[in-house]
Amino acid sequence: MIALNIKKQMDTLTIQGNWQCAKGEVATLFGPSGSGKSVTLKMIAGLIMPDAGWIEIGNRTVYHHQKKTCMAAKDRGVGYVPQNYGLFPHMKVQNNILFGINEGNKQEKEEKALELLRSVGLEQKRHRYPSQLSGGEKQRVAILRALASSPEVLLLDEPFAAIDLAARKKLRTEIRDYLEKQQVATVLVTHDPEDIKMMRGQVIPYGNS
Repeated sequence: MIALNIKKQMDTLTIQGNWQCAKGEVATLFGPSGSGKSVTLKMIAGLIMPDAGWIEIGNRTVYHHQKKTCMAAKDRGVGYVPQNYGLFPHMKVQNNILFGINEGNKQEKEEKALELLRSVGLEQKRHRYPSQLSGGEKQRVAILRALASSPEVLLLDEPFAAIDLAARKKLRTEIRDYLEKQQVATVLVTHDPEDIKMMRGQVIPYGNS
């Protein structure tokens, strides 16, 4: 679960948010480019500091302006997938997943990585590099890596924007169904109304949307 009430001033743009997203639900931040959606994700992830307010993840306050609380990004229990996937190009698929697994010995980590890849049908491509994958496959791997540490909140920044139209609908459905099984609170950024229809959940408007 995530709940927040934050404010950030960036030049002439005022970014504000006051909402929550429960475990197993999707909150979609919808609006035009430049309206502060991606900045909001980065504030949740701990990559940008809000100017005021608070952020709670699970039963922890990870940021509180007045109380001067600011938990490090690595300790927030957040899985973050940026627009460019964030995969390491020099690492094979399986090693990208392993990077996100913090618990267990080497064998246990490898077994978990393989299990995750098998869950989305990518186990046969575990020894390939990201450059050898399609856009949809890269996105699946990026989401798996973000989920590998069992986060309480998953942040997806324009997850379908770089996917060709023919594959986008199928990928939306696959990811939606997968996230429902994972029962993780998901915050998704998009400017595409079709993403809202397919992913369901609450819609949080940004800008003039």
